[in-house]
Amino acid sequence: MIRLIALLILLLPVPAVAEEFTGKVVAITDGDTIKVLRDREEIKIRLEGIDCPESHQAFGNKAKQATSDLAFGEIVTVQAKGKDRYGRVLADIILPDGKNLSRELVRSGFAWWYRKYSKDETLGKLEAEARDAKRGLWADPNPIPPWDWRHGQRMAPATDAPPAKIEPNGVEIVALLPNPVGRDRGHEEVTLANSTAQEIRLHGWKLQDRAGNEFRLSGSIPAKGKLPITMTDPSMPLNNDGDDVFLIDANGTVRSK
Repeated sequence: MIRLIALLILLLPVPAVAEEFTGKVVAITDGDTIKVLRDREEIKIRLEGIDCPESHQAFGNKAKQATSDLAFGEIVTVQAKGKDRYGRVLADIILPDGKNLSRELVRSGFAWWYRKYSKDETLGKLEAEARDAKRGLWADPNPIPPWDWRHGQRMAPATDAPPAKIEPNGVEIVALLPNPVGRDRGHEEVTLANSTAQEIRLHGWKLQDRAGNEFRLSGSIPAKGKLPITMTDPSMPLNNDGDDVFLIDANGTVRSK
């Protein structure tokens, strides 16, 4: 009988033990999702306990930039908790200075405490402090939690219609060059071309994506020439997996997509 009991104990499933490892942050997918290189393998990490604005949501690109500023290129400690339904590793990320990345994002106002899935009361306190100080997304008087935003997107009918009718005038977007790894600011580029016989001044012109993010233009495009524009302002990062960007003139007319 004793031998049988011992055998049964050995056959019982062993509870998963939280794993801890170190690695270099090699990519920022969005505010709460990163990739860490471990033994030449990229591990996709979903930050534990928080939810950042989505990329097409207000403050989504700024949340991504905040995560990049804190973690990209750093050797971090990954405290794995398990996996989510998408196969991503759920983990706390400890930065080289010992700070918790999730908490730092909430502290700076670029993430919500994901109350439904987290019992970390510290995140709740940091969120309240950021809200009171109107930091980050809390500068908006009525920010929409990403889980509510996602629900609204699922319920809304899909549309691919541009914001307005496109009226070509010889000036157009001919190239978009997003930066798939690291900080977007200063590393992304849009090229405009002018097929007319006149120089085109860009004062009052802008680029706008489908989410409504804008990048104000300046300078001019020479006649029959091109103008590469480096995105030095992080107000409209380019999506790495494709984006709709519209060129709008000073009168609000869409000239190119």
